[in-house]
Amino acid sequence: MSTHPGWAAHPALPAPVPTTQDVRPLPAESTASWLARLAQAHHLPPPYLLDGLNITTTGRPGHTPGGSEIHLDHTAQHHLAAFTRVPHHHLTRALPRLNALARVPARPGHTGGHATWRRLEAHEAPARACPTCTLRRTHGTTGRALAYLPDHALLCPHHHRRAAGPDHSLGTAALPELTRAHASHQRLRRRADIADAWTWATVVTTRWHDHSTHTTLTARWQHRRRLLQATNPGVQPVTGSWTLLARDAVIYPETVTLARALATTALFPAPRHGHPTPAVRAFLNTTAAALGLPRLTPLPGDLLTTWTRHHTH
Repeated sequence: MSTHPGWAAHPALPAPVPTTQDVRPLPAESTASWLARLAQAHHLPPPYLLDGLNITTTGRPGHTPGGSEIHLDHTAQHHLAAFTRVPHHHLTRALPRLNALARVPARPGHTGGHATWRRLEAHEAPARACPTCTLRRTHGTTGRALAYLPDHALLCPHHHRRAAGPDHSLGTAALPELTRAHASHQRLRRRADIADAWTWATVVTTRWHDHSTHTTLTARWQHRRRLLQATNPGVQPVTGSWTLLARDAVIYPETVTLARALATTALFPAPRHGHPTPAVRAFLNTTAAALGLPRLTPLPGDLLTTWTRHHTH
């Protein structure tokens, strides 16, 4: 691979010696994660790599993994595509945030590319991809990569690993019900109406968890959390606690079960005189049985009650 012309402008910097293996982006990888791997392969800090490729950068990366993302303009994208020998169309398919950059005002006299760092809120952050899958896909060079994984892809059923934010990947072999829930989730995704049901199910079970609404579920979730903590002894939450770190994993089976119930329930008749209709009572009884609860009588402030009100003719 020939050295990019941009390196000539920085004689003090040693030109990187490319590896024989291209550093290709992983599916749904964050651009910052791919850039970090690329820079590491060429023994350079990311700012030096970008500077050497005639890409000016504004902003600064965050101090924690996944705390920021880098956005590249069209010129910068093509500089990196040429340097890595990865076709541009492949980059745009693999890196979901590659084209998220608004037009950057050009610096006078600068003809190169532009990039900018943007801090990410916690809900925007990418998650840590399965370390074993990452190690295989990078041919043994690293087990760490961050990707924008949708809810149905947070669990790797082959290696029994579940992403828990950008910092951790939890081993889940002690909880086979998570793998079963993952398979059920894949089937559920075939439904065209699942997105709304999944959003409702997630907020409902999260609220139940945080407020210890159902004694049976709370005990079940605490048991799962203790198993996860015992079987992941090297994991120490960077922020928060194990309760927060493991929450999405321990409620996952019930979230999938509830999402299925919501997605497959027909609209209820409008209630009369403020009382639940027989259809609502039947739904609550059926859902309680599916969740392994003796009964399900949500209080007026429960989000499941809110859903039943919305789910009417």
